[in-house]
Amino acid sequence: MDEVKLTSEQLRIIGIFTDALPALRKELKISQTALGRKIGISRQMISAIERGQAPLTWTVMLSIVLFFKVNYNANKQKHLSELERYLLLDSENRD
Repeated sequence: MDEVKLTSEQLRIIGIFTDALPALRKELKISQTALGRKIGISRQMISAIERGQAPLTWTVMLSIVLFFKVNYNANKQKHLSELERYLLLDSENRD
């Protein structure tokens, strides 16, 4: 499936999330291998995304966000607050 053309705001959110991904994984105590298995991509791809050697697609980012959302407890959701705000506003604009 081809990725859709992303807006500048989506690209900004992807950049923020890419930078935060290693810390989010560390806080949740999940390895690259385990995260990759949960969302259906390889450890090598997670590693490449974290190092900036492969782009984080919108679809993969959403898969990771959903994984973290389900697995984070309430006090750790602060890391996703900006992303969640964006996703909430985006969904409200589509209604």
